[in-house]
Amino acid sequence: MKKFTWFRAFLVLFSVLFLAACGTEKSDENDSDSGEPMTEETETNGEEVAEMKPAIEQINDNTYRYSLVNNTGEVQTFEFTSSQRFDFSLTNDSGEVAFLFSSVSTYAQALGEERVDDGDKLSYDLEIPPLDLEPGTYELAAWLTPRSGNMYKVTTDHIVK
Repeated sequence: MKKFTWFRAFLVLFSVLFLAACGTEKSDENDSDSGEPMTEETETNGEEVAEMKPAIEQINDNTYRYSLVNNTGEVQTFEFTSSQRFDFSLTNDSGEVAFLFSSVSTYAQALGEERVDDGDKLSYDLEIPPLDLEPGTYELAAWLTPRSGNMYKVTTDHIVK
């Protein structure tokens, strides 16, 4: 009988510790769990709006440069939950994702941040690996992967010959 009492006490203690450990995640009211990029809607009244401007340019056949220019007038800091800073995908005409970079990559689980001063540019080169894709035009999308906030997604066409 004493064995069962100790066993029950152990189970209760284990359950309490397990549940306490599950509830220690810090919640941030500004976090967005939707996975969709946040968009900012601003009324300009004809004036130029200071903003972060994403762009993507082709360097050669399978290499592109994703960049983000800070025109906000202040330093922008992006916090990351891993060593991943950006992601990109190729989507066919049917809207199906033919390639997602993060699905074939591994990242160190380390917190980090990137600071972009006003007027500076943050840029990353991305190389599309050799893929067995049907010839045609694909939509190449690239975006930042910060812990929260705007992801600054930008798209361009990528032609497979």
